[in-house]
Amino acid sequence: MMLIINVSSEKVEAAQEEGTMGHGYKKYIENENQNTFRNKQEIEESSTVAKDDSILDLSEWQGELTSAQVKKLKANYDFIILRAQYGSDYKDAAFDTNSKLLSANNMKYGVYTYSMYENASEARTEAKSLYNRAPNASFYINDYEEESVASGDTNASTLAWLNEMRKYSGDKKVLLYSYEDFMVNHTANAVGSYDGYWLASYQETQPEREHVLWQYTDSYYSSELDQNVDANVLGPNVQTSWFIN
Repeated sequence: MMLIINVSSEKVEAAQEEGTMGHGYKKYIENENQNTFRNKQEIEESSTVAKDDSILDLSEWQGELTSAQVKKLKANYDFIILRAQYGSDYKDAAFDTNSKLLSANNMKYGVYTYSMYENASEARTEAKSLYNRAPNASFYINDYEEESVASGDTNASTLAWLNEMRKYSGDKKVLLYSYEDFMVNHTANAVGSYDGYWLASYQETQPEREHVLWQYTDSYYSSELDQNVDANVLGPNVQTSWFIN
């Protein structure tokens, strides 16, 4: 007897995206029934988002890069961003291959952890784990966009993550990523201690909330990778050198 189970593409996509940047934000906008700026044609037609200025963030769900792809990426981007881990226990399956290829081609990259810490102690563990997995990264990101803290204060745990990372990161930039509503309600007291705020907001114009990087879509077509990926642009008056020098 054969049992065939059909799984919708939406459910497969949701399962794949779990633990990747923007997953919590997408759950939020779906719950709020917000209109989002995610269509490729809208992006290309927008006068406020220059697609040539986009910065990509990638995880294992985009697959392992090839040397040819990295060479194309380097020709078109100053840096990209990789997921290194999901919590402290799960390492992104493509991270080792992708980070080594980027380094071999002298391309800069930042790294993020999709944070799942439940208290300050776990936050410190996640920060240290991220650094140990990516000591050669140019900058580090705490992607905290879903409430997971069960003991103590969320702001205190998010600051504990930052303070732990500072022990190892030297003068490299350390960012906090989330969407505005979550940040305001959960990490408003912590965000100002980070070097910058990476804001997820799928809309047509630069958000008013202060930010150094703006994730404006999850559906940007990358010709280098021949697939849709997350894309970001720099905040007002922010240069790429701020991230990688």
